[in-house]
Order: sequence, then C-alpha cells, then structure tokens
Amino acid sequence: MNKLAIDNISHEEFEKAIQEHITWASEWDGALPADVFFGLWADLHRPKQPLELKAHLIEGQLKITAPPYGPVKVVDNRIYLEDGLELIINLE
Repeated sequence: MNKLAIDNISHEEFEKAIQEHITWASEWDGALPADVFFGLWADLHRPKQPLELKAHLIEGQLKITAPPYGPVKVVDNRIYLEDGLELIINLE
C-alpha cells in the first residue's frame, strides 16, 4: 500500500482525506469490540510494577540508566517523566 506523507500531498488530497475522516466519524456509532474494551480495561487496572533505575558513579559523575522501552527517559543525572517533568539528581 502506498502511503502519502502529509508534507508531500496536494492541498486537494489533504482536504479529501479530512472530509473522508469526517464522514467516517459521523457514521461511527462509538461501539468498541469487546476484546478492545476489556483489553483496555485490564491495562488500566493492571497492578503497577516498580520501575528499576540503575545509578553509577563514573569519574565522580552520576550516570543513571533506565530500561530502554520504559515510561521514563534518562540522560546522565536527568530523568524525564512522561508528563514532561524533569528530575535532576545531583550528588553532594
């Protein structure tokens, strides 16, 4: 299937795609298949597991690491949370 990127389609093609989406949305009754609904419900109620971060001192500097596909991003001593909050941990 040939997918077009938004930056290389014409204005007319973009307008047509928007109109098709509006038409589709106006006809959708809002129903979700049971497997989708209950899958999402289970995800929301799944017990939260702790996230393990590891810290190392390298030449006097704190280096923190996190699992590569976890909910936080870590760079050196900075932890970036999903909500945009940045935690900075400094050693004294």
